[in-house]
Amino acid sequence: MNIMHMISGGDSGGAKTHLFNLLDKLKEMCDVVVVCLMRGVFYNEILEKDIETLLFEQRNRFDLSVVRGIRRTIEERKIDLLHVHGARANFIAMFLKKHLSIPIVTTMHSDYLLDFDSFFKKLFFTNLNSYSLKRLDYFIAVSDSFKEMLIDREFMPNNIHTVYNGMDYSTLPQNVTSKEDFAKKYNLEMSDELVYVGIAARFDIVKGVDTFIRGAALAYKKNKNLRFLIAGSGVEENNLKSLCASYGMDGIIKFLGFVTDMYGFLNFININSLTSHCESFPYSMLEGAAMKRPMIASAVGGIPALVEDGVTGYLFESKNEEDFAEKLVFMASDKEKLADMGNNIYEKVTTKFSSDVLANDHMSIYKSIIADYKRPKRYDFVLSGYYGFNNSGDDALLLALIGDLKRVKPDAKLAVLSSDPLHTRKMYRVDAYSRVSPCKLKKLFEKSSVLLSGGGSLIQDETSSKSLWYYLYIIAFAKRCKMKVMQIASGIGPVNKKFNRSLTARVLNDNVDRITLREEKSYGEIKAMNITVPAEVTADPAISLVGEERGRIEEIFEANSIPFGNYICVALRKWKYAMPDFEENVAKALDNVSQKHGKDIVFLPMQYPVDTEIAASVAAKMKSKSHIITTPLSIKEAIGVISCSSIVVAMRLHSLVYAVANGVGVVAIKYDPKIEGFMEYFRQKYIVDIFDLDSKKLGDMIDSCCKESKNLSDDGLCDEMKRKAHKNAFLAVELLENEND
Repeated sequence: MNIMHMISGGDSGGAKTHLFNLLDKLKEMCDVVVVCLMRGVFYNEILEKDIETLLFEQRNRFDLSVVRGIRRTIEERKIDLLHVHGARANFIAMFLKKHLSIPIVTTMHSDYLLDFDSFFKKLFFTNLNSYSLKRLDYFIAVSDSFKEMLIDREFMPNNIHTVYNGMDYSTLPQNVTSKEDFAKKYNLEMSDELVYVGIAARFDIVKGVDTFIRGAALAYKKNKNLRFLIAGSGVEENNLKSLCASYGMDGIIKFLGFVTDMYGFLNFININSLTSHCESFPYSMLEGAAMKRPMIASAVGGIPALVEDGVTGYLFESKNEEDFAEKLVFMASDKEKLADMGNNIYEKVTTKFSSDVLANDHMSIYKSIIADYKRPKRYDFVLSGYYGFNNSGDDALLLALIGDLKRVKPDAKLAVLSSDPLHTRKMYRVDAYSRVSPCKLKKLFEKSSVLLSGGGSLIQDETSSKSLWYYLYIIAFAKRCKMKVMQIASGIGPVNKKFNRSLTARVLNDNVDRITLREEKSYGEIKAMNITVPAEVTADPAISLVGEERGRIEEIFEANSIPFGNYICVALRKWKYAMPDFEENVAKALDNVSQKHGKDIVFLPMQYPVDTEIAASVAAKMKSKSHIITTPLSIKEAIGVISCSSIVVAMRLHSLVYAVANGVGVVAIKYDPKIEGFMEYFRQKYIVDIFDLDSKKLGDMIDSCCKESKNLSDDGLCDEMKRKAHKNAFLAVELLENEND
């Protein structure tokens, strides 16, 4: 494998350290050449290493004359992948991309919106770098938080990889400056009672050194044995020294200036610290850990990947000097504990954040990127459904389908059609596109293999004909773009209008290759419409999802001021055809059961914010006290709330799914045939039609369910259904593998 790295050549910070650590190991695994665009610290130092380096010197940042020479070198050396670092290299790579047929990947060493400090540079160079980045192929983030940052800024998740920084711990200095010599050099007092806290940082606002000073002043009031050292320099130096003087901390806090003997500094201090407002995965952490120094650090960027409370150090809330001071005082009170945490952090970095791990991870990423770049189709599967509408049930289907597809085919490339693509990317870490742009859909479908339509009741006209027509159009459009099409884990029907039934049968018969259904009632519906596509009944994928632990659910209840314990979970929705006295009947039934069984009533809105309205309306009509979970929950949190309840009373299908999957008794209010189909398929008997509901009938069912509360897992039905649910993904992958049939 032939890899070219390109960097400006003037780098002197974390990017330089990262690349040197990487290249020292990478050169043993593949053929590597480095291109620099200027003479500077990086270029001068790499010449001393056994790494082939070429200089294509720019006259200025906008000199594009180097593009032709770099392009010729790439072609002559048969480079397989170009890996670039930094704004200047990103800019040149953008122009190279037009002429190359190899992938280009860039490493995000920092938040690119904060790389330039002056107003002019921010205005011009930051925007230019942002523009360049959007036109590159792949990205390596040096922490998970940086990956999230890129997704938030609308980069596609499939193109982002994560690799944490690493060091070669075998090359650390053998003769580190002794504590005594370091103290003498900087005129520092020494005593066994003193605890030194150090920070090495650039004096920039983003590094939060002011938080360090304020926190130091608070901590010193509680522990007079604390001393503080600041290593660094920068534009904020005078402001920071003035701040220190204003707290009367001169002599307790010492500014050492720019320290060249960093390992001597780290050897001298007892506690290493970082107080940044924004970070990637800084090397100062790894260097401190190499010297077995525990850390106190702000919980930003990739820092929490190394700093674990009470194990390797402590995290504090960014900009919160009170939190910093409190935890610092606690750390300094036990020197034996400090030593233990120092050993722990050393063991963690040497096993998880070494240069060997760094290089091996890069090799895996390079192979993955090259293979992905050569794929004839960009996506294996495009998932189409009611996604991006903040509906817990449909979101659960999406989460389960993504998980099952990845388990069956770990390298599967997925895209989702969504009403809110950015939210979908952030939530599920998959590429997502708008569901309503024909031009973009055409481009997407032409580079994709299989459309998975479904995971819900899409093929029905009870809600509206327009919804049905939309999903039928997507199916037909995908087939026209030569995709395979699978109607997956679907609820079919009711399709009431004659025209719609005829249209549905024609579109599905002509365009769909395979159908799986989530219950028997839907199977009967497709037979009644003379749909002849190969079909089988599986189960709803969401039945296999696992909820949050009980402790997390207790936290949610506390945050909503709800007593946790013996409660009935109620999940209602507005229904336009409901009887005028529907809410009064439900309220009265819940009142009676609450008083009879001594249970709390907890309303769980499954779709925010629309379900909160009916929950509040029914609660207002109750005589007994009831509660509403007003904070939006994740899918796993909603499952956890349901799994901890005594029984569930629900209209929302997936609240019933979650309950049955966790062996919780259910009473269903049928407003749609899918509710009846699900209850029949899972052999549940407590179901009342919304048009035939009165308080006594509903109350009697809830009362009986409370007494019985049958756990379905006792007869193995849930296990059988989970196996059927997983089969959806196996059949989808089988269809993909037979794409050319």
